[in-house]
Amino acid sequence: MGWFSRKNKQEDAIAKADKVMNKGLTGMMMKGLVSKEHREAINQSIHSAKQAQLGASGSLPLTATAVVVAATDTGKLINFDPIVILVLDVTETNGTTYQRTLETLVSKMQIPRVGDRIGLGQNPANPSELIYMGLLPS
Repeated sequence: MGWFSRKNKQEDAIAKADKVMNKGLTGMMMKGLVSKEHREAINQSIHSAKQAQLGASGSLPLTATAVVVAATDTGKLINFDPIVILVLDVTETNGTTYQRTLETLVSKMQIPRVGDRIGLGQNPANPSELIYMGLLPS
């Protein structure tokens, strides 16, 4: 019924996980109970999920396209979606081309393969960082 409970606003699951992991009493407990390397792995996963959420939301403009040169599975999963390492030939909208390695969360339904074209957006929190936005139609 919830008569005596506090009504919480709908909170984003990724933001809630970040809060539980790094802030307040639960954050202090995590620092005391979980080893540093495991905390760093968890924070890396939260960061990857934030990037994937930004890319999937469509709120970022497409700043570059890339062709997948190599794709490697890391063995990590977030909600059964894999985190992969992609080696990319990137072409920015201004014509600049270069090669870049990107570790990112991808949908298990659309895992990029060698030769696939993908879209990349600019991370608003760190403009020098690119975010995976998904496969582009051929």
